[in-house]
Amino acid sequence: MEEWILKNKKADIEELSGKLGLSRTVCRVLANRGIVTVEAAREYLNPTTGVLHAAALLKNAEKAAKRLRFAIAEQRKIRIIGDYDVDGVMSTYILYETLKKLGGNVDYRIPDRILDGYGMNLKMVEEACRDGIELLLTCDNGIAAREPIAAAKQAGIEVIVTDHHDIPTKVVEGETVFDLPAADLIVNPKQPGETYPQPGICGAMVAYKVICLLVDLVCEAEPARTAELSEWKEELLVQVAFATICDVMELTGENRVAAAKGLERMPTCKNIGIRSLLEAYELSDKKVSAYHAGFMLGPCFNAAGRLETALLGLELLLCRNAEEAAERAASLKELNETRKSMTVSATSQALELAKTKLAAGGGPVLVLYLPDCHESLAGIVAGRVREQFYRPTIVLTKGETCVKGSGRSIEGYSMFEKLSEQKELFLAFGGHPMAAGMSLPEKNVEELDRRLNAAAGLSEADLTPKLYLDAVLSFGEISERFMEELDCLEPFGNGNAKPLFASSGVTVNRIARFGKEGSMLRMLLTDKAGYSTEGLIFHMADKVEEELVKEFGEATVQALYRGTGRVFLTLAFSPRINEFRGRKTAQVLIQNFKATK
Repeated sequence: MEEWILKNKKADIEELSGKLGLSRTVCRVLANRGIVTVEAAREYLNPTTGVLHAAALLKNAEKAAKRLRFAIAEQRKIRIIGDYDVDGVMSTYILYETLKKLGGNVDYRIPDRILDGYGMNLKMVEEACRDGIELLLTCDNGIAAREPIAAAKQAGIEVIVTDHHDIPTKVVEGETVFDLPAADLIVNPKQPGETYPQPGICGAMVAYKVICLLVDLVCEAEPARTAELSEWKEELLVQVAFATICDVMELTGENRVAAAKGLERMPTCKNIGIRSLLEAYELSDKKVSAYHAGFMLGPCFNAAGRLETALLGLELLLCRNAEEAAERAASLKELNETRKSMTVSATSQALELAKTKLAAGGGPVLVLYLPDCHESLAGIVAGRVREQFYRPTIVLTKGETCVKGSGRSIEGYSMFEKLSEQKELFLAFGGHPMAAGMSLPEKNVEELDRRLNAAAGLSEADLTPKLYLDAVLSFGEISERFMEELDCLEPFGNGNAKPLFASSGVTVNRIARFGKEGSMLRMLLTDKAGYSTEGLIFHMADKVEEELVKEFGEATVQALYRGTGRVFLTLAFSPRINEFRGRKTAQVLIQNFKATK
């Protein structure tokens, strides 16, 4: 059963409201985010005017910039090794385009998700040796590539790692120590000795910091290029925003600033590929939100890396011809639609398997083996199962030579740490506390399931999902002005969740299905103050109807469909203003509900 928690952090709401000119409810939302002073609120409400942390604060970033400056001057052959997700593609673009712009002799390689797996491998090092590469530059990977980097160094290749993933560890004489690769330079905000103010930045932000310092070095030597290159740094915030949002970084501090600046610039940016993708989704003349970037546009780049090759996404970014860019954007959109269809099918199978395991008394960690699932979808499917059952979930698929999979976790369960405890079962693994990727022999699947559940250490409280609510909101407060105030809190995402409100004792007077195959539900609602509005529930009509029948009975639910019955609910919802044929009306998007006792 979900635990509902109404946040109520201490703050002088009257002072905030009076000095900021915002409603008390919106000021309550600010306070719940830790924004309790007028000065902090003004800074928070205007992220596009904020500044990023000085790049030089990032350990080894200045040294990396100087080494790249030298490599460009000497025309040393540089190869960038990126990754196949949004963060990896954007990181690769940032490094490649800038080094080319500055005259570098540079190319790139992005691993194939299925053939190569994640990050730099020995095959890439061998290829670099054959091609006469003198400097390997990683982005969004490399911190765990101990063996390939050792091989590159032995071959006389300079290696600079830019990454943001957790540092691998090993046990030496009973003590856990960091296990860093032998690269010439490592730029990673999580490495030992790091004092960077915000370690939770994405790979593209790490690459961007190095590029900013490199550009500054060039501007010092060539002042005539200062205006051009300063504008270029601002342009790159579009890619940083994509990566920050899609890699689910916390949208606080400089992440929030970078995301806001990049989103604002997106519709008018100079990148033809990005503009073509916006056009494909009919967003060219609209304000682009974090939702658009994270759930519509960004997944197109991920779909390319999952189903074909991430090079398709990078080639769109590098495209110089508008007609070609439009074709590429349309292809990526179509590929993403295919990915979504495949995900629905795989998720359905995973949910059934999870139900079976839980009904049979399975442990708190769901290890689901779906041999026929496309291995690139494992992470998405694991996330959907985690959302449904609130359990750490690992989805494993059958690859060509071994079993591969991805996991998604819950608060209080560090998946990376727990996998590290069983590392002898894996051929390879890596990740974060909340997500991980792995490969292992098929014979180890059952043992992995047994061991993870035996060592889970999760209590019933840990396995109870929590729904955090910002304030109680009357339907009568929902207006265009109120929604404009809420919009000032954008961009929403991890660490800055979209505000969620509550209303108890709401009368449901009628329900109706709508949408494709009747998968959505519309409710006619009236709150205790007498204000009425329309409530919508997307893609869960069957589940909602099942819950209503369980709580109130089949006869009452059928009466609700006819408009002759009524029930009382407590709702958790997000408000919105719907415009249809020039008429604007308030609506609420219902996230969850329970019977009012």
